[in-house]
Amino acid sequence: MKYLLILLLAALGAASPARATPFIEVDLQVTPATHSFTCRYRFTLPASDTTSVVRLNLNSRFKLQQVQATQNAQPHITPVAYAGYTPQQIQVRFGPNPRRSRSIELVYTGSISENNYTDQVALFSAHSEWLPFRPYQEYEVLPYQLTVQVPPGYQVRSTPQPDKQKAGRWTFSGTTSAIEFTALVAEQFYQAVSAAGPPITLVKAGVPLTRTDSVTLRQAEVITAFYNRTIGRQDPITRFTILMPGNDSGAYGLLDNATVITYPDFDIARTRELLILAHEISHKWWGYGSFHDETDWLNEAFATYSSLLYLQASGDEAGYEKELDRLAQTTPGTPPLWGFDRYKHEYPMHRRVIYNKGTGILHALRTRIGTEQFLNLLAQSAAKKTSTTVEFLQLVEQVAGPETSAWLLAELKR
Repeated sequence: MKYLLILLLAALGAASPARATPFIEVDLQVTPATHSFTCRYRFTLPASDTTSVVRLNLNSRFKLQQVQATQNAQPHITPVAYAGYTPQQIQVRFGPNPRRSRSIELVYTGSISENNYTDQVALFSAHSEWLPFRPYQEYEVLPYQLTVQVPPGYQVRSTPQPDKQKAGRWTFSGTTSAIEFTALVAEQFYQAVSAAGPPITLVKAGVPLTRTDSVTLRQAEVITAFYNRTIGRQDPITRFTILMPGNDSGAYGLLDNATVITYPDFDIARTRELLILAHEISHKWWGYGSFHDETDWLNEAFATYSSLLYLQASGDEAGYEKELDRLAQTTPGTPPLWGFDRYKHEYPMHRRVIYNKGTGILHALRTRIGTEQFLNLLAQSAAKKTSTTVEFLQLVEQVAGPETSAWLLAELKR
């Protein structure tokens, strides 16, 4: 009996601690030759979560082959109107929570869109729209495990280093937003790692690194060091990954300490590209607001102004002023940022309000309270992962006083 008790205690000690948040497991099988894939996606609620109805939106281009849920819950699948398009929504209603975890597992197949692959590369990431998510919670931050299977001769890269790797199979894990799990698939990768500061890895798919890429990596080191001294002083970057797939579909930051930059001719000698790099690196901190309402300014205006702060700190005062002036010229006649409804306007208006007007407001706030206090405010906001405008206003009141908070609210409503 004593021996059995010892074994039981050892087993309990070795068991994983109960999860406090949902957990996602993804098994992705990729066929690069046809740009197609099969995905097994498992969403698990912890025992402490009493949610009775779970909804997952899935891209309607993909064929849903199987849905399974614990407790014999019956899924309901229907197209829904959502944010300007029509995904298929899987709804599962669970019975009373018996204090144990509950899971939904989806199996679906499809092909990634043309702007997410080349003859040499397949990209699965945030803008590939390949993952389901809970409605209006695309940027819900969750722990995950991603396993990617590819044919012989292909390799996989992601935002972190792999936990496991063997022929044709890579496993990664981390914590990031629900739509940002990333797999870059190619036959050949070229890689460089920063020589100083926190490790920054630049990964290029398909074609060798050039001198321009080396300059980009060195500049990323300098940008990261600047941010770690300023906006990230309370939550600094300790590692960073730059993925360059070359499929020419834009650039975007990822919360898992990474950015995807797809432009094949990306050259930070041009101010525009330098600002893009600085903008996307800063999304390590600015990515917690919803992009469905005005809180998206906490993502995009803050990233835009962070990039301008770096431009100014690098000695390009004229470039800083020129860019502020360019953005300011686009904001007259725009609706207030406070309460802005992006779905009542075309996308260019969203850019003018959320990005441009928001950047001008941040510049005015800095002018009002001074650079030192402003950077302290940004550092605190970044560390707190501020996700709503009300939370930011409360932080402004704590740091700069109620009069400044009231002034900022009036600017947001102007």
